[in-house]
Amino acid sequence: TAAAPEKSDLSGTVHIWDTNYESFPGYTKAMNQLDAEFEKENPGVTIAREAQPIETYEALVRSAFASHEGPDIMQMESGALGVLSFNKGLEPLDEKITPEMSEQLTEWNTASENYEESGTRFGVPIGLIGYVFYYNKQLFKKAGLPTDFQPKTWAEVKQAAEKLKAAGIEPFTGGNEEGYQNLWWYSAGLHSENDPQVLEELQNGTLDWTSPAVAKAFQPQIELEEAGLYPSNRFSTGAFSEGFPSFAEGKGAMTIGFWNTAGCWCEFNPKLGEKNVGMFFTPEVESVETSATLVLTIPTFAKNKEAAWAVIEFDSSKKAIQTLVDVAGFMPNRKDVDVPADAPVQEQELVAASRERENVVAPAYATPSPVVFGPITTGISEVLQGRISLEEAQQGMQEAVEKTAP
Repeated sequence: TAAAPEKSDLSGTVHIWDTNYESFPGYTKAMNQLDAEFEKENPGVTIAREAQPIETYEALVRSAFASHEGPDIMQMESGALGVLSFNKGLEPLDEKITPEMSEQLTEWNTASENYEESGTRFGVPIGLIGYVFYYNKQLFKKAGLPTDFQPKTWAEVKQAAEKLKAAGIEPFTGGNEEGYQNLWWYSAGLHSENDPQVLEELQNGTLDWTSPAVAKAFQPQIELEEAGLYPSNRFSTGAFSEGFPSFAEGKGAMTIGFWNTAGCWCEFNPKLGEKNVGMFFTPEVESVETSATLVLTIPTFAKNKEAAWAVIEFDSSKKAIQTLVDVAGFMPNRKDVDVPADAPVQEQELVAASRERENVVAPAYATPSPVVFGPITTGISEVLQGRISLEEAQQGMQEAVEKTAP
């Protein structure tokens, strides 16, 4: 193969579509800094980073692949929610990825064919994200519950919620107007209620979405809903606009959230106090479900592929990931990058968990978007409100997969 071009040989504009840019201040600041540093090192290259709204991004990406026109770098969700749904239109990157990148970066499986470390890689993972439960220690203490709450079973979670409710405390907060909580709870439920091969069988199509294994994934949320342990306005409350802020304001004792970026310790600590924000992982399993925060890809129609790769290599370097950690609050997915010694205890615990426990692909990121943004987000809300059966929702999932099958 041809040798990589010297930096002095790189020129032109690298167009980047970015769904986080201008949406999160810390991330925007970090990327402006990194783009300026790259351009200084490569004076012949200009980076044009274009903010794209997440709500319409999938349609935009599909249109770009249909017309073979678009950016040089597409930022994508990991797994089936993004990169692995569009891999036929993306450059395989195996010949470009250096041994150093391969060794130091984690979460390659969420950007690789069949979710295998040895599979063809269609993108470079940046950052680390997952699902975790947060709880308000002060409210737990008020209800006579332990402030070091680490449930081993869903039954323990339900028992704690019932005790909170009996004490006049809202057990759970979090909006589900958009149906996003259905996805997050499904991810935790599939992880805890099934063996790992179930997710693999769903991915390769050897298991139907109508199977009892899929039904089991929704049971933890259904049981809590039927027990009246969620707020009555749950389905008219936005997850990000009202749900997470409600937890931060101390209006409820528990919520399912993220490792970083939003709906996380970074949002809750300033209002509740770092010492008052507790966490617990999905019960009944020792592993943690994780994914890359984002994946950088090069579409086959990119006009400036060499410079695009140089930008991706730069943005996944130790220096760049450290900048994202320090400035944007990212979780590092490089083994040689650590969070600051004075980082919040939650951040330190999550990074430690990612390195000490077995990591599995978060089921939400391994589920095709037609299933996620239809029968799960919308259909399961109908199930929870008693309008359709779980079997009907599962049938909708199976039909969504069959309609989008190659």
